[in-house]
Amino acid sequence: MHPVLLKIGSFELASYGVMTALGYIAGSLYLLPRLKKVNLDKDTFWNLIFIAFMGALLGGKLLFILVTWPQLTGSVGEKILYFVQNFRYGFVFYGGMIAAVTALIIYIKKKRLPLLTIADFMIVGLPLGHAFGRVGCFLAGCCHGKPTTMPWGVTFTDAHAMVSPDLIGVPVHPVQLYEALGNLVIFFLLHKLYNRPHKNGTVLLAYVAYYGTLRFVLEFFRGDFRGAYIFGLSPAQLITLLLALGAGITWWNLTRKGQKNG
Repeated sequence: MHPVLLKIGSFELASYGVMTALGYIAGSLYLLPRLKKVNLDKDTFWNLIFIAFMGALLGGKLLFILVTWPQLTGSVGEKILYFVQNFRYGFVFYGGMIAAVTALIIYIKKKRLPLLTIADFMIVGLPLGHAFGRVGCFLAGCCHGKPTTMPWGVTFTDAHAMVSPDLIGVPVHPVQLYEALGNLVIFFLLHKLYNRPHKNGTVLLAYVAYYGTLRFVLEFFRGDFRGAYIFGLSPAQLITLLLALGAGITWWNLTRKGQKNG
């Protein structure tokens, strides 16, 4: 594909970084005209976006390091050097999401904002931005699929692509595009749900259910290193199950309280 969009001397503009930035811009532009719905001022909104960005960046990289560390050979110094040299690649979505959500909750609580109301509002923009990010993964060759004989299989040939070396030139599932399309569908579903009367927190829980189902299924088509499997499931699938359990408990509590939004 096209892992590098532009190269001037030693400077390289990575496709993944560009698409990720476009994702944040798309999500922000969707939410920005709707701030009045939750009585959110622009300064607070941009603070939320910045916190989400930094949490996703640091959390995503940290979980990637934890999952990938046992796979690497060499000394501790050599492993650290590898991550420093390849910092712009290699992020685990769930690590970023968990870190970003934790940081956002702390900030929202500190500002004494209505947590579930803000969560329902912000979460609608996430799958839209995530769709752009997965296109970036496709261009970079990371998060790739398993070999396939399907007619829509894609072949990575660029030496800079992040696809596993043994799969260079081999048709694989374009699982990044599967997920990008799935995220767009989730975005439209959440958009419709949010604009209808709903209980506080239900849009957030709907996202967890929708994306969790999508990710759990797509993990079976992934061909990159997935970390240590437990009971035949990847770390991402295990996190999905834990999130589903937490979402189920939260849904039960919300149903009991019967809180209404708007």
